[in-house]
Amino acid sequence: VYRAIALLKAEGYVESQQGKGVFVSDRRKLIAGAMRIKGITSPGETIHHKLSARVQAPGWVAADLGEGECVNRVRTVNKGDVVLQASQSWVHVDVAEVVPEVDLPEACNPTWQAVYEERSGHPVTAASKTVDARITTAADREALGLDADFAVLVMRSVYVTGDKVIGVGEGIYAPGHPLAIS
Repeated sequence: VYRAIALLKAEGYVESQQGKGVFVSDRRKLIAGAMRIKGITSPGETIHHKLSARVQAPGWVAADLGEGECVNRVRTVNKGDVVLQASQSWVHVDVAEVVPEVDLPEACNPTWQAVYEERSGHPVTAASKTVDARITTAADREALGLDADFAVLVMRSVYVTGDKVIGVGEGIYAPGHPLAIS
């Protein structure tokens, strides 16, 4: 818990007040919104696409996306040989009709959300975003190339067009790297 709070403080997500406790910082710092849809990399970073596969939506994803088949896209964002972020998207199968690239084992340029918006003419927004911290899981350690447990930042987003959820994303950020998600 102490390591998680220290990570959140270092990234500016929480602030401590002597004698009062730890409080969430201004919520505007936690929202990436349109910036996330336009691209997930900064200068000098590259996307390493790992997987695109049709899967059944996991329970927590199905709560937003709906039950049934979706496209799971797995990738990392690297700066040189260093993995900065491991992320996954679960994309509604209807999106594949407009953006068939979501089924291919390669990155969409700039993101599947931006390509969908451009081709369909329907705006895509990040309807909700949550940021949390946790201790790494075995899958996190493997994806991030870590050999020990660390506190990591987890950002989850729900993407909508109109009133329909078309995707859910989760990014796990490697410890010790500055983040620009505001």
